[in-house]
Amino acid sequence: MPETDTPAAHPRRRTRRAGQRVTQEPSSGAPHAGRRAGTAADPEPTPQTDETLLAAALAQASAHRFGDIEVPVTVARALERMGYETPTEVQARSIPPLRTGADLIGQAQTGTGKTAAFGIPIVEKIDPSASYVQALVLTPTRELCVQVTEEIARIGQFRNVKTVAIYGGSSMDRQISALRRGAQVVVGTPGRVLDLIRRGELRLDRVHTVILDEADRMLDMGFIVDVETILSRCPRQRQTALFSATMPYAILRICDRFMRRDATHIAVRPEMQTVESVRQLLYFVAEQDKVRALLELTEAFGFDRLLVFRHTQIGVDRLAATLKRRGQNVAALHGGLSQRERDRTLADFKAGRIQFLVATNVASRGLDITDLPYVLNYDIPEDADTYVHRIGRTGRMGKAGTAITFVGEWDLDAWEAIRSQVKAPIEEGELRLYGTA
Repeated sequence: MPETDTPAAHPRRRTRRAGQRVTQEPSSGAPHAGRRAGTAADPEPTPQTDETLLAAALAQASAHRFGDIEVPVTVARALERMGYETPTEVQARSIPPLRTGADLIGQAQTGTGKTAAFGIPIVEKIDPSASYVQALVLTPTRELCVQVTEEIARIGQFRNVKTVAIYGGSSMDRQISALRRGAQVVVGTPGRVLDLIRRGELRLDRVHTVILDEADRMLDMGFIVDVETILSRCPRQRQTALFSATMPYAILRICDRFMRRDATHIAVRPEMQTVESVRQLLYFVAEQDKVRALLELTEAFGFDRLLVFRHTQIGVDRLAATLKRRGQNVAALHGGLSQRERDRTLADFKAGRIQFLVATNVASRGLDITDLPYVLNYDIPEDADTYVHRIGRTGRMGKAGTAITFVGEWDLDAWEAIRSQVKAPIEEGELRLYGTA
C-alpha cells in the first residue's frame, strides 16, 4: 500500500501556540490582526460591508494551529487547556490522513500520543446536534477504555461532544441509560459492546469512524472474533483506523478484510525514556528465592507502599496469598476481579490502607497514583515499553521514586534486550540471602 501520511500543506502564517489567535500577513483589503484598522502602521482600509467584516472575523477566529496542524478554535482551546502545545510524531502523521477519511494502519505503542491522534479528527467530524452514535473506539481493557473516553471528552469539551464508556464489570443499566440519552462517541471493550449490540441497545448503522486501539492486545486477550463481528455490524462506507504495537498475522487479516487496500501506513517507535527522578535498581534473583528477596528488601527499604508486577492473574493470586500467610498487608489487582473490587482495592492502596498491591500489567497503564514511592518488577517485563510504563507508576509529578527489577536465571536474554533500549542508569544491588551483603 502506498505511503500517504505526509501532512497536508497549509498556507504559511506566523502563529503562536495552539489555542491562540493566528496572525495572518496583511492584505490590501483587511487590516493586520492585532492592530486597530486605520492606525498609521496600516494601509488605508477599503470600504467593507458589515457582512464581509463579520465573515473575515469568523474566518480568522476559526484558524488556529496545533504545531503545523490547523485546528478549529474549539479544539485549540481544549488542547491548550490540556497542556498540548506541539503534536507528537504519531499525531503529526496520523491527523492529516484521518481528516481526509482515509483508512490508517499505525504501528505505535502506548505512550506515543495515539489517543489524541485519532481523538482530534473524531471530535472535528462529530455533529453535536445529532444524538446517534457516530464514532466507535474499541480498546482491550477497562482501564484503557476509561482513559480514552476521558481524553476524547476533554478534546471535545467545547463542541459538546457526548462520549460514553462501555465496558464489562460495571453497571450495564447505567451504560444503557447513557446510550439512550444520546451518545455520539462510544469507547468500549469488545465483549460489552457486542453484548449491547445483541440486546439492541447499541446501534452502529450510522457510524462513520471506527478505531481499533492496541489491536494486538485484543488479539492476546481473545477478542479478535468479537472485533470482527462488531466490524461486520458497521457500515461498509466507513473510515477504519487500527493502532497496534506489533502486527501479527491475525491483525493483518483484519486489515485485509475490513480496511481499504490504499490505507495509509505509519510506524512510530517511542523514545524509551524513563523519568529522571526514578532510581532504578536491579537484583539477580533465582526464581525460588524471589519471595525471600522481597521480604529482605521490605526490611531494608521499609516499604510503606509497594506496587508489585507479575505476568499472570494466577501468579498475582499466588504471591498475594503467600505474602498474606506471612503476615503482610497485601491485595491483588487484575482483570479477573469485578470493577467494583478493583476500584475499592485501588482506592485503599492510594489511601495507604494496603501496603503491597500485587498486580498484572492492568496497573501499568492509565493508573495515576501520585505519591507511590516504590515499584517492583517481580516478573521481568515483557519488553522495554512495558518496563518504561511499569516504572512510570512511581516518580510522578517530579517526586522521587524507586523502581526495582528482579532478573531470574531464565530472564538474562530478555533483560539484555530491555537494557539495550532503555537509556538510563540502572544500579545493580546485592542481597544478604546470597551472602554478598
